[in-house]
Amino acid sequence: MAQQRSLQISAPAADKRLTLEQERFNFLIRQIEQVRQARVDLEARILKFRQAQSQKMQPLRATLSNICRDSVIAMDRILDQRGWTRLDQSAIRGLLCDTAEALLEANPHDEELKSLFGKHSRTDFDAAKQDDLERLKAHAEEFTGIDLGDDEDIRTEEELIQRLYEQMAAREAAAEATKSSRRKSAAQQRSEDNAQLARQSLREVYRKLASALHPDREPDPARREEKNALMQKINQAYAANDLLTLFETQMQIEQIDAQQIGKASTERVKQYNKLLSEQLARLKSAMKETESGFRMDFGLPPTGEIGARALDLLIQRQARHMRAEISQQQQFMQVLNDKAALKRWLKQQRRFASGRYDLDDDD
Repeated sequence: MAQQRSLQISAPAADKRLTLEQERFNFLIRQIEQVRQARVDLEARILKFRQAQSQKMQPLRATLSNICRDSVIAMDRILDQRGWTRLDQSAIRGLLCDTAEALLEANPHDEELKSLFGKHSRTDFDAAKQDDLERLKAHAEEFTGIDLGDDEDIRTEEELIQRLYEQMAAREAAAEATKSSRRKSAAQQRSEDNAQLARQSLREVYRKLASALHPDREPDPARREEKNALMQKINQAYAANDLLTLFETQMQIEQIDAQQIGKASTERVKQYNKLLSEQLARLKSAMKETESGFRMDFGLPPTGEIGARALDLLIQRQARHMRAEISQQQQFMQVLNDKAALKRWLKQQRRFASGRYDLDDDD
């Protein structure tokens, strides 16, 4: 099939100019192509960063996790020893449970840690997480006024959040339906009519493509496979109101060229522009969502460049922090192996908690 050509309308003659709608069509096409490429570039940078970050950080995370796990086992052994005050036992037990819980959040299938958590906590880990989930569910229902249904259907925080989003979307859809059922103004009716005409234009482009590409009508096996792939592509584009992809596919199979689009009526080009404008808005929104999600995942500021240099520096900074945590945990393991040092450390922690930095504690 032919290579993709530029989808830009040009003036039919040197002494003629494009109409405003044709100029807007060209502008929207360029904008969509630029945002598409910008999103591809952003996703490539993010993927490269995630791979580099995983390669650098995963060994450090594993080292830290192993040291923390060893500390839980060491604290369990310490609590079986004599010579600890109730205050010491309570502090060690609390630290043990907090550390075990954090590790189990990352690996809930560590049965030995679950057993140690249950041994030193008032409840077992699974029951504790279920209690937390029920409290979170009750808070969400009270805050939003949405009934999230039976607890048996929600087993994780992810399922709770998904259920909440679904219920909120359903409520918004119902409110929108109620709103649209009221008497519409002339402007609202015109807007809906224009949207319907634009959708009809999209449907016409799709049907023309589907008629030309239907794989059942192709006797050649290789061509049939190619057409089947293109049919899947245009089906997805039609479902997403992606007019540009439909146009590009038409050009790919030499069904149209840019000048044929230029010969369309002003009203038809206006309908195309409505679809393209909406597509551009969706692309910008999706790109912003991708960038915002990435920034939130890795604690980046809401604004600023996400360039290769900035991401490299972020990985270096994260690695330094992780190595510092490993060093602290290694030092703490040394404290756990020295009873006198641990007693001093526990006394120091109580002083910090109470603000008494220069007074002795009475155990």
